[in-house]
Amino acid sequence: MTFLRAVISVVVLLALSLTYVSADKGTVSVQAGNSYEIAYDAKDLKIVDVSANQDERELIFLVDVTSPAATLEITIPRQLLDSIADGKDTDFFVIADGDLVTFSEKKPTDTTRTLFVQLSQGTKELEVFGTQLGSPVASPPPAESKPPETPKQESPPSEKPVTIPEETKQTPSQEEKTPEKMGEQPVQSIEKKGTSFASLFDFKHPPNLFVDVDKKQLIEFGAVGAIFAGLAITIGAVYRTRKKKTAP
Repeated sequence: MTFLRAVISVVVLLALSLTYVSADKGTVSVQAGNSYEIAYDAKDLKIVDVSANQDERELIFLVDVTSPAATLEITIPRQLLDSIADGKDTDFFVIADGDLVTFSEKKPTDTTRTLFVQLSQGTKELEVFGTQLGSPVASPPPAESKPPETPKQESPPSEKPVTIPEETKQTPSQEEKTPEKMGEQPVQSIEKKGTSFASLFDFKHPPNLFVDVDKKQLIEFGAVGAIFAGLAITIGAVYRTRKKKTAP
Protein backbone atom coordinates (compact mmCIF):
# COMPACT_ATOMS: atom_id res chain seq x y z
CA MET A 1 0.00 0.00 0.00
CA THR A 2 2.79 2.36 0.86
CA PHE A 3 4.50 1.70 -2.47
CA LEU A 4 1.26 2.12 -4.37
CA ARG A 5 0.59 5.47 -2.76
CA ALA A 6 4.05 6.67 -3.69
CA VAL A 7 3.54 5.76 -7.35
CA ILE A 8 0.20 7.54 -7.45
CA SER A 9 1.73 10.68 -5.97
CA VAL A 10 4.47 10.75 -8.63
CA VAL A 11 1.94 10.34 -11.43
CA VAL A 12 -0.18 13.19 -10.08
CA LEU A 13 2.81 15.47 -9.83
CA LEU A 14 3.83 14.67 -13.42
CA ALA A 15 0.30 15.34 -14.62
CA LEU A 16 0.19 18.63 -12.81
CA SER A 17 3.54 19.64 -14.28
CA LEU A 18 2.36 18.81 -17.81
CA THR A 19 -0.90 20.72 -17.42
CA TYR A 20 0.74 23.82 -15.98
CA VAL A 21 -0.06 26.86 -18.09
CA SER A 22 1.72 30.21 -17.89
CA ALA A 23 -0.64 33.19 -18.10
CA ASP A 24 0.05 36.87 -18.75
CA LYS A 25 -2.37 39.80 -18.71
CA GLY A 26 -1.80 43.45 -19.36
CA THR A 27 -1.86 46.21 -21.99
CA VAL A 28 0.46 47.14 -24.82
CA SER A 29 0.79 50.58 -26.46
CA VAL A 30 0.51 51.08 -30.23
CA GLN A 31 1.24 54.20 -32.31
CA ALA A 32 -1.11 54.80 -35.26
CA GLY A 33 -1.29 58.56 -35.61
CA ASN A 34 -2.22 58.66 -31.94
CA SER A 35 -1.25 56.35 -29.09
CA TYR A 36 -3.68 53.49 -28.30
CA GLU A 37 -3.75 50.74 -25.65
CA ILE A 38 -4.55 47.09 -26.45
CA ALA A 39 -5.59 44.87 -23.55
CA TYR A 40 -4.48 41.23 -23.82
CA ASP A 41 -4.73 37.90 -21.99
CA ALA A 42 -2.00 35.48 -23.10
CA LYS A 43 -1.45 31.83 -22.15
CA ASP A 44 1.84 30.08 -22.96
CA LEU A 45 3.01 32.95 -25.13
CA LYS A 46 4.60 36.33 -24.76
CA ILE A 47 3.94 39.46 -26.79
CA VAL A 48 7.29 40.87 -27.87
CA ASP A 49 6.12 43.90 -29.88
CA VAL A 50 3.08 45.38 -31.66
CA SER A 51 3.14 47.78 -34.63
CA ALA A 52 0.61 49.30 -37.04
CA ASN A 53 0.82 49.17 -40.83
CA GLN A 54 -1.17 52.01 -42.38
CA ASP A 55 -0.76 50.77 -45.96
CA GLU A 56 -2.35 47.36 -45.26
CA ARG A 57 -4.63 48.51 -42.39
CA GLU A 58 -3.29 45.84 -40.06
CA LEU A 59 -1.78 45.23 -36.62
CA ILE A 60 1.38 43.09 -36.47
CA PHE A 61 2.05 41.15 -33.24
CA LEU A 62 5.50 39.65 -32.68
CA VAL A 63 5.02 36.73 -30.27
CA ASP A 64 6.99 33.97 -28.56
CA VAL A 65 4.84 30.81 -28.29
CA THR A 66 6.07 28.16 -25.80
CA SER A 67 3.23 25.61 -25.91
CA PRO A 68 1.17 23.87 -28.61
CA ALA A 69 -1.95 24.93 -26.72
CA ALA A 70 -1.10 28.64 -26.46
CA THR A 71 -3.95 31.10 -26.71
CA LEU A 72 -4.20 34.87 -27.05
CA GLU A 73 -7.15 37.15 -26.37
CA ILE A 74 -6.83 40.78 -27.50
CA THR A 75 -9.25 43.70 -27.02
CA ILE A 76 -8.73 46.26 -29.78
CA PRO A 77 -10.15 49.81 -29.61
CA ARG A 78 -12.33 50.60 -32.65
CA GLN A 79 -10.49 53.88 -33.12
CA LEU A 80 -7.29 51.87 -33.60
CA LEU A 81 -8.51 49.04 -35.85
CA ASP A 82 -11.99 48.14 -37.05
CA SER A 83 -13.65 46.11 -39.81
CA ILE A 84 -16.84 47.66 -41.17
CA ALA A 85 -18.81 47.36 -44.40
CA ASP A 86 -21.96 49.32 -45.21
CA GLY A 87 -22.03 50.64 -41.65
CA LYS A 88 -22.04 47.12 -40.11
CA ASP A 89 -19.34 45.06 -38.40
CA THR A 90 -17.57 42.48 -40.56
CA ASP A 91 -15.03 39.76 -39.70
CA PHE A 92 -11.35 40.53 -39.35
CA PHE A 93 -8.75 38.67 -41.36
CA VAL A 94 -6.12 36.86 -39.20
CA ILE A 95 -2.85 35.28 -40.39
CA ALA A 96 -0.14 33.51 -38.31
CA ASP A 97 3.29 33.26 -39.99
CA GLY A 98 1.64 33.73 -43.37
CA ASP A 99 -1.10 31.08 -42.83
CA LEU A 100 -4.77 31.76 -42.31
CA VAL A 101 -5.94 30.82 -38.80
CA THR A 102 -9.37 30.47 -37.29
CA PHE A 103 -10.44 32.74 -34.45
CA SER A 104 -13.50 33.66 -32.47
CA GLU A 105 -14.87 37.04 -31.48
CA LYS A 106 -16.63 37.99 -28.32
CA LYS A 107 -19.60 40.31 -28.36
CA PRO A 108 -18.30 43.71 -29.54
CA THR A 109 -18.98 46.95 -27.72
CA ASP A 110 -19.39 50.46 -29.02
CA THR A 111 -15.70 51.16 -28.43
CA THR A 112 -13.87 47.79 -28.63
CA ARG A 113 -13.73 44.46 -30.42
CA THR A 114 -12.26 41.34 -28.71
CA LEU A 115 -10.64 38.46 -30.65
CA PHE A 116 -9.62 35.01 -29.35
CA VAL A 117 -7.08 32.90 -31.29
CA GLN A 118 -5.13 29.68 -30.63
CA LEU A 119 -1.52 29.52 -31.87
CA SER A 120 0.81 26.62 -32.43
CA GLN A 121 4.20 26.36 -30.78
CA GLY A 122 6.97 28.27 -32.57
CA THR A 123 4.69 30.94 -34.08
CA LYS A 124 6.56 34.22 -34.48
CA GLU A 125 4.14 36.65 -36.09
CA LEU A 126 0.40 37.27 -35.89
CA GLU A 127 -1.33 39.69 -38.30
CA VAL A 128 -4.85 41.10 -37.84
CA PHE A 129 -6.37 42.92 -40.87
CA GLY A 130 -9.30 45.32 -40.83
CA THR A 131 -10.92 47.96 -43.05
CA GLN A 132 -9.77 51.09 -41.22
CA LEU A 133 -6.76 51.75 -39.08
CA GLY A 134 -6.39 54.61 -36.64
CA SER A 135 -5.65 58.10 -37.92
CA PRO A 136 -2.66 59.05 -40.09
CA VAL A 137 0.17 60.88 -38.44
CA ALA A 138 -0.79 64.50 -38.50
CA SER A 139 1.88 66.48 -40.25
CA PRO A 140 2.49 69.96 -38.92
CA PRO A 141 0.74 72.63 -40.94
CA PRO A 142 3.02 74.36 -43.40
CA ALA A 143 4.39 77.60 -42.20
CA GLU A 144 2.69 80.54 -43.77
CA SER A 145 5.01 82.16 -46.25
CA LYS A 146 5.09 85.89 -45.82
CA PRO A 147 5.93 88.15 -48.70
CA PRO A 148 9.25 89.82 -48.44
CA GLU A 149 8.97 93.08 -46.82
CA THR A 150 9.81 95.89 -49.06
CA PRO A 151 11.82 98.58 -47.36
CA LYS A 152 9.79 101.64 -46.75
CA GLN A 153 10.94 104.56 -48.82
CA GLU A 154 11.09 107.66 -46.79
CA SER A 155 9.67 110.56 -48.68
CA PRO A 156 11.99 113.56 -48.78
CA PRO A 157 10.95 116.36 -46.51
CA SER A 158 8.74 118.79 -48.31
CA GLU A 159 10.37 122.11 -48.88
CA LYS A 160 8.51 124.85 -47.16
CA PRO A 161 8.19 128.08 -49.08
CA VAL A 162 10.56 130.69 -47.74
CA THR A 163 8.68 133.76 -46.68
CA ILE A 164 10.59 136.98 -47.06
CA PRO A 165 9.84 139.55 -44.36
CA GLU A 166 8.22 142.69 -45.55
CA GLU A 167 11.14 144.72 -44.26
CA THR A 168 13.63 142.86 -46.45
CA LYS A 169 11.61 143.21 -49.65
CA GLN A 170 13.31 145.67 -51.95
CA THR A 171 11.07 148.05 -53.78
CA PRO A 172 12.55 149.48 -56.92
CA SER A 173 13.65 153.06 -56.45
CA GLN A 174 12.38 155.84 -58.57
CA GLU A 175 15.67 155.82 -60.42
CA GLU A 176 15.23 152.10 -61.33
CA LYS A 177 11.67 152.61 -62.52
CA THR A 178 12.51 155.44 -65.01
CA PRO A 179 15.16 154.72 -67.58
CA GLU A 180 16.58 158.21 -67.18
CA LYS A 181 17.03 160.48 -64.23
CA MET A 182 14.44 163.11 -63.59
CA GLY A 183 15.26 166.41 -65.20
CA GLU A 184 17.26 164.84 -68.03
CA GLN A 185 15.72 164.50 -71.44
CA PRO A 186 17.15 162.60 -74.32
CA VAL A 187 18.86 164.75 -76.86
CA GLN A 188 18.02 164.00 -80.42
CA SER A 189 20.75 164.37 -82.97
CA ILE A 190 19.23 165.19 -86.37
CA GLU A 191 21.41 165.50 -89.37
CA LYS A 192 19.68 168.55 -90.84
CA LYS A 193 21.54 171.26 -92.63
CA GLY A 194 20.56 174.88 -93.15
CA THR A 195 19.30 175.70 -89.63
CA SER A 196 18.02 179.27 -89.64
CA PHE A 197 19.81 181.82 -87.56
CA ALA A 198 16.54 182.95 -85.91
CA SER A 199 15.95 179.46 -84.54
CA LEU A 200 19.00 179.91 -82.35
CA PHE A 201 17.02 182.42 -80.30
CA ASP A 202 13.88 180.27 -79.93
CA PHE A 203 14.44 179.02 -76.41
CA LYS A 204 11.10 177.22 -76.24
CA HIS A 205 12.00 175.01 -79.18
CA PRO A 206 15.74 174.76 -79.35
CA PRO A 207 17.04 173.76 -82.76
CA ASN A 208 18.42 170.34 -83.42
CA LEU A 209 22.18 170.58 -83.63
CA PHE A 210 24.76 168.26 -84.84
CA VAL A 211 26.35 168.24 -81.45
CA ASP A 212 24.49 166.81 -78.49
CA VAL A 213 24.08 169.56 -75.87
CA ASP A 214 22.15 169.84 -72.70
CA LYS A 215 19.84 172.63 -71.50
CA LYS A 216 22.57 174.57 -69.74
CA GLN A 217 24.68 174.63 -72.88
CA LEU A 218 21.69 175.84 -74.89
CA ILE A 219 21.21 178.76 -72.52
CA GLU A 220 24.86 179.66 -72.87
CA PHE A 221 24.61 179.44 -76.61
CA GLY A 222 21.49 181.62 -76.50
CA ALA A 223 23.22 184.27 -74.43
CA VAL A 224 26.18 184.34 -76.80
CA GLY A 225 23.79 184.57 -79.73
CA ALA A 226 21.94 187.46 -78.11
CA ILE A 227 25.22 189.34 -77.65
CA PHE A 228 26.15 188.79 -81.25
CA ALA A 229 22.67 189.85 -82.33
CA GLY A 230 22.93 193.08 -80.27
CA LEU A 231 26.30 193.83 -81.80
CA ALA A 232 24.91 193.22 -85.26
CA ILE A 233 21.96 195.53 -84.62
CA THR A 234 24.24 198.22 -83.22
CA ILE A 235 26.62 197.94 -86.15
CA GLY A 236 23.70 198.15 -88.56
CA ALA A 237 22.30 201.23 -86.87
CA VAL A 238 25.69 202.94 -86.91
CA TYR A 239 26.11 202.03 -90.55
CA ARG A 240 22.70 203.44 -91.50
CA THR A 241 23.39 206.66 -89.53
CA ARG A 242 26.69 207.28 -91.26
CA LYS A 243 25.13 206.55 -94.62
CA LYS A 244 22.45 209.23 -94.07
CA LYS A 245 25.06 211.81 -93.04
CA THR A 246 27.14 211.23 -96.05
CA ALA A 247 24.22 211.38 -98.43
CA PRO A 248 23.97 214.73 -100.47
